[in-house]
Amino acid sequence: MKRIDFFVKRVDLTIVLISSLMMFIVLNLPFKAKPFGDITFHEESKNLALFIKGKIPYDQVVITKAPGPILFYTPAYLLAPADATDNQLWVYGVVFTSISITISLLLIFRIGTSFFSKEVGFLSVVLFFLFPIHCYYSLGIMAEAPAFFSLTLAIYGWSIAFHKPKKKIGWVFLILGMWFLILNRPNTVLLLGLGFLVVFYAFFKNKPFFLSYGKKMMVSFVCVGLLGLGILQLAKIITRTKSGANQEALFYYVAHQGRFQFREEPTDFRFWESDVRPDSKDYQNWNKSGTALSAVMDHTHQSYAEVYKKFLIDDVLEHPGLFIRQFFVKCFYGQVYFINSVQPNKFDLGPFKGPVGYWIFILLINSVNLIIVTGALLFLFREKKLIRYWIFWGIIISLLIFHGLTYMEPRYIFPSRVALYLMSAAGLYSIPWIQKIINKISFPFFPK
Repeated sequence: MKRIDFFVKRVDLTIVLISSLMMFIVLNLPFKAKPFGDITFHEESKNLALFIKGKIPYDQVVITKAPGPILFYTPAYLLAPADATDNQLWVYGVVFTSISITISLLLIFRIGTSFFSKEVGFLSVVLFFLFPIHCYYSLGIMAEAPAFFSLTLAIYGWSIAFHKPKKKIGWVFLILGMWFLILNRPNTVLLLGLGFLVVFYAFFKNKPFFLSYGKKMMVSFVCVGLLGLGILQLAKIITRTKSGANQEALFYYVAHQGRFQFREEPTDFRFWESDVRPDSKDYQNWNKSGTALSAVMDHTHQSYAEVYKKFLIDDVLEHPGLFIRQFFVKCFYGQVYFINSVQPNKFDLGPFKGPVGYWIFILLINSVNLIIVTGALLFLFREKKLIRYWIFWGIIISLLIFHGLTYMEPRYIFPSRVALYLMSAAGLYSIPWIQKIINKISFPFFPK
């Protein structure tokens, strides 16, 4: 046992060192995530921290979007001086996020080891270092990293609960992870519904699974729902009328965007911003539609939600073919990555320069991503007991359905990469020549 613990500690140390190095490298790339995202989570976390310190009145405390990132970044901001600048707060937030991501990688190794083997756990982490998109999203005050950590905690809890269903700690981690995941990304609430379907399926088709886990899963899902509803209601109470923004209005705004995304330009993968695609027909039509709906609100005195809800329903019914095509294009778009912070003609990264270098680099990173997706598909096709991995494929399906029906950006799918990389590692490790390579690379950590 001491020998095994020694080699696991060696893996942990390696993960920490490489993760720190990767964070430093990504930090110094010529392109990076927006430091403060859309600024909302940063401002609201900062105000909550200042209120707790007694520096600003309660009237300035609001939670207008998902409350999870506010709960995640406020503790980091509390450690900063009361007069800290935004850039100083960013440093506190990013250090906190980087630590959380590194802890996630340590847990991912353990999940892979628990469900498959220590070599698969090792390969899971290697895949993250080959395509370090987690480092990229760690450098912004956004919901992506907290959601990533949340899902990791949930899957880690399931890995314990699956092997030791009578051990409470596994179910506690599963509940906390799913709860915080939904608080960071309310769109993941579909995972709860899918979880209930898995239990119902097991009741009729897989009695051993139901008898071992069914009741505890149902109780866990109910706890997650109640805890999530409680925090969302608390956020509404805190905000009240201090801000005109709310989750319902945000949903309709995003869904309205989605009705024009890839509508007449199914191959235009540029980011949805005016300074990126001002010449886009879809973007222009979206703006025109927003103006027209505002006129309807003024004329009929209907609420924002009523007018937008009617438009969304009518548009789908009138254009079912477009709706279906958009859904599948969005699902594909969620799996590929483009660099929008730097224009192709200004791209400069080592040997990759200008438009040609830009597209070669995009091709390289998406080739790695394609291999990862292929490994996951291989696992899903070969695995005979998929029900035990319900949370792995469940989170991917939930996010693809939600954003395929509304509005898609690759970053919205990012948290599910915890599950994707684990399944991919299991699938790729089943290929003999890859298995030999990984066994050879991991020999210093797991000598036979």
